[in-house]
Amino acid sequence: MIRTTALGLGLLGAFAHAWASPITLDTTWLDANGRLSLSADARQTLAVTGIDMSVGGKAVEVADGVFNLPISQISADIKLLPPALTMRSAQVKGSSLDFHNTLNQSSVSLADLSMDFSTHIVSGNVVGANGATRSSLFSFDVTAPLSFSFKGGISVNLALGHLHFTDAGAASFASALGVPDFLAPVLKQVDFGVIDAKVVPWLRQPVSSNVAMASTMMQAAVVSVPEPSSGWLGVLGLALMGLVRARRLVEPGGGR
Repeated sequence: MIRTTALGLGLLGAFAHAWASPITLDTTWLDANGRLSLSADARQTLAVTGIDMSVGGKAVEVADGVFNLPISQISADIKLLPPALTMRSAQVKGSSLDFHNTLNQSSVSLADLSMDFSTHIVSGNVVGANGATRSSLFSFDVTAPLSFSFKGGISVNLALGHLHFTDAGAASFASALGVPDFLAPVLKQVDFGVIDAKVVPWLRQPVSSNVAMASTMMQAAVVSVPEPSSGWLGVLGLALMGLVRARRLVEPGGGR
């Protein structure tokens, strides 16, 4: 009886693990973007202190004070019972926010940003004249909750607001740009704006010349489903992806 009970609990635990697991999606080839819109306060603060802002790498300025940052990877926790999808992190590789101090001609770049939804911290590489260091940069709040669309596949949308420099971020930023020390606390008080994040199951434009590789990456990253009457099928699709991934890892020759 004890052995049967233990076996039952073991199977129950295995089932729960199979249907509630993390999943990571490579969105390099997908239409996945975070759009940073600077607040009026941020733009005014930068102007008053003589700091110009631009973007580098894959990032693009789409309007005055609005910058598009391609998202390269997202991680989430998926759960079938009850159905739920919780964002864990998002990566922005190959892009940078570039700042230039016109008063002393110093520059700094905040590159390869990552957003951690458990700590609500944006981290990145602080690249200046003295080299590069990894640091926490901004704190944020989720100002528009996670939402989904199922037309042509699973789309994810959310907004991050109340972007404020962390202590480490303000200190690194001020030091790299050579601004007076008293400005670091001032920078922490500035709300830098909003990041609207959206991931949809379409190929990025312009499409890579390696069409075969792009197609393979897309099929591996996205499960396309018909539009259902509720969110159940979407969560089920993501759960199945996590289950297949977990099984491949534990099978002989499956990556361990």
